[in-house]
Amino acid sequence: STGLDQPVLEFLDAQADFGALIDRLSDLLEFLIPRYRQENRSYLTVGIGCTGGRHRSVAVAGRLRESLAALGYEVGLKHRDIDKS
Repeated sequence: STGLDQPVLEFLDAQADFGALIDRLSDLLEFLIPRYRQENRSYLTVGIGCTGGRHRSVAVAGRLRESLAALGYEVGLKHRDIDKS
C-alpha cells in the first residue's frame, strides 16, 4: 500500500496533526507563490519526505496538490520513492 490508497489516506486523515500540517503548508505556499511570481520565477520545487517515501510524504504531497489546485495553481507531482520496497 501507499499514500495513494484510500485506507492509508483515511488513517492519516484521522490523525489530528495531519490536517493541521496540510493547512500550515498550504498557507505557507499560498503566501510564497505570489512572491516567487513577483520575482519572475517560473516554478517552485517543494520536496516532501518521510522515512520510507511511500505513505506519509505521498499523502501530504497529494493533499497539497489538491489545496493548491483549488487556489488555481498548476501543480506537477512526482513521487520519487513510491515504488521502493
